[in-house]
Amino acid sequence: MTDQNTPEPEGSTVRIDVHAHYWAQSYLDLLIDLGRTDLKRFPGQPDDLADRLAVMDSVDVDYQVFSAVGLNTVLDDPADAVTAAQFINGLYSDACARFDGRFRGFATVPLPHLDEAIAETERALADPAIVGVGLPCSISGVPIDDPSFEPFWANLARHGATTVYIHPVGTDSEIHPGLGDWNLSMAYGSPLQIALAPTRILFSGLSTRYPDLQFVFALGGGILPFLWPRQERAIGRSMAMARADGRPHYLDGLVSDQEHPLDGLRRFWFDCSTQDLPLTLAAVRDTYGADRLVLGSDETHASLVEAVAYLQDSEYLTDDEREAALDRNAQSFLHLPVRTPVPV
Repeated sequence: MTDQNTPEPEGSTVRIDVHAHYWAQSYLDLLIDLGRTDLKRFPGQPDDLADRLAVMDSVDVDYQVFSAVGLNTVLDDPADAVTAAQFINGLYSDACARFDGRFRGFATVPLPHLDEAIAETERALADPAIVGVGLPCSISGVPIDDPSFEPFWANLARHGATTVYIHPVGTDSEIHPGLGDWNLSMAYGSPLQIALAPTRILFSGLSTRYPDLQFVFALGGGILPFLWPRQERAIGRSMAMARADGRPHYLDGLVSDQEHPLDGLRRFWFDCSTQDLPLTLAAVRDTYGADRLVLGSDETHASLVEAVAYLQDSEYLTDDEREAALDRNAQSFLHLPVRTPVPV
């Protein structure tokens, strides 16, 4: 297997799909054995990943990073939670070994159990197959920026520029009345979750306290680009009023530019798994900047081929911006080995 720690040449291009799901049937069976009663209808995937690799090769994708986040897998018993997390992380490590490093993983950690999550973080990040941590937007109804999780974040920050991939969980989106019907939670609630998460991480001061962490958000940040201008105006007005009245403001110390109070969100990364609506790419580019966009397919829910074409064929990106989103931006924080093409 290729050594993950081999430094890449200066200016190297590597095509990485950061948004790919792999819920092996064996993993779902384990969760059910450990007491989950709501996963029997959810289809697992076979252990044979050769078909995925063939699709990757067809669109010149070097690596696909698996995550189990997206499915609610919380277990009440800490020991059971550790068992499940180690099992799925082990599957990702095995996939990496079996396919010459082409598959990597964002580690699952057994939050909300703090001690166990910290221990699994240490164990998982020591594995070259694991390139970061995958988290939902909230855990058991508690946002991941909540002060109760501070020991987890402090420990994670010890590892330096660690990647934190954040993805919504469908069942967590059912909180609003009516979203539990007709799969509306996935359609409407998830884009709201993933817009709220980066905003909370900024406003809570989490990203300021731990500036080396590399936060990556799924689905282009959901509805965040479409709410951004209105929110900036509203925050700017409230800051101006507070200063005029000599009152403190809730963003004092976190926001330096009253006219652009959301600029801190442009330190984050956003995957472009929004291929169903090409115009969305214009919105995320104008909101975050093309240098903050990365390839994400949302496999197995969507198509990697379509995700690559979405960026390659976009009329809303320049040639350099297309290449950056496809082949440079994710590599700037994941630092995976440059692959040498295998002669046919």
